[in-house]
Amino acid sequence: MIRGTLFYEPESLDLIKGNESAIAELRRFALSFKMGKHERPLLVYGPTGVGKSTAVRLLAKENGWHVIELNASDYRDKESISKLLLAASQSRGLFGSRNMIFLDEVDELSSRFDKGASTAISELMTKSKNPIIMIANDMWDQKITFLRNSTTPVEFKRPKQFVIEEILNNVAKEAGITPGKGIIAAISVRCGGDVRSAIGDMLTLGNSAEEELDYIGLRDKKGYIFDTLDKIFLSNTVAAPLRAIANSDNNVDMMIKWVDQNITKRYTNASDVAVAYMNLADATVYYSRAIRSQYYTYWRYMNVMMSSGVALSKSSYPQIRLRYEFPKTIKELSSTKGERSATTEIAKKLQRHIHESISTIKENYIPMLRTMLKGMEYDEAEQFLSSKYGLEQKQMEFLGVKSR
Repeated sequence: MIRGTLFYEPESLDLIKGNESAIAELRRFALSFKMGKHERPLLVYGPTGVGKSTAVRLLAKENGWHVIELNASDYRDKESISKLLLAASQSRGLFGSRNMIFLDEVDELSSRFDKGASTAISELMTKSKNPIIMIANDMWDQKITFLRNSTTPVEFKRPKQFVIEEILNNVAKEAGITPGKGIIAAISVRCGGDVRSAIGDMLTLGNSAEEELDYIGLRDKKGYIFDTLDKIFLSNTVAAPLRAIANSDNNVDMMIKWVDQNITKRYTNASDVAVAYMNLADATVYYSRAIRSQYYTYWRYMNVMMSSGVALSKSSYPQIRLRYEFPKTIKELSSTKGERSATTEIAKKLQRHIHESISTIKENYIPMLRTMLKGMEYDEAEQFLSSKYGLEQKQMEFLGVKSR
């Protein structure tokens, strides 16, 4: 389902493609509870973006279960888990529906922040009369060793490229967009099996041309931009956003621009927005100081302010998730790519005679040439520009000379 300009969300388990065996195991688990059998909790695992969390929520919807959902930032200690979940694990919902305990990001547990959490989760699994499903990216992470012998593993895999293309074509049709030639195939290859990210790429690019993919990177890199933004805007801890920034393949200046452009896509409270922008502004101050002084210890403070500082600016968890938007500077770079390339080529030819830097020629000499040559006849300009500076016909026309 496409909610206006919002993110895509499938409406049933049947629309999650590429992991049919895992979906069948989820339905078998639910059927056992309907038949009065007590099942061991499920540990649903697999790479990011393949539909794990979405499938669990849709399973609950399909069976009329009330979801009690917590992520890593909610279960930091034994007291939090016992207080939030123990009663719900043994009771029914308001209208008699069964509660489903849903623990997301269990492999994000940290001994530093989650002391006692593993003990509380083990106790919860032992006492619960309701279904428990946990999500992890890495089933073999040492932090969740205690879960492996007391849960039933369900693996989600990266879908094949042709499956992702089918999904993207269906989403594009539903969204009413016509991606540029080659966009769907290119995204399907570049996403590295991350379906959620592939859909996000396509909806963000909309009807854009294929070359704009260069500005969002490869999905098989740890630091893919949209995943990094999710960790910043949707986390309630210090550690997760910092790790996301540390693993990001994006340069600092571009990362700041992405966060700046998308604060209002996640935060709706005016006070939250103001605090987030203040923290991001502090990050840019530290960034500037580091560059000017060459003292890169400032980067530590910059990273904290633009990641954890922005993450902890919110007073409540975001309920509305507008799709991420390219920073205006990236849009401008994309739209002027051809012009910038032509200007650079002309500047290189002029440099052989002018003996100035490329940037000086582009900033001062080319605008002056454009003024001088505007409307000049081609034959009149050819001898001067072609023979002396080696400019080609298209380059001369680019500078304002009339077409031949």
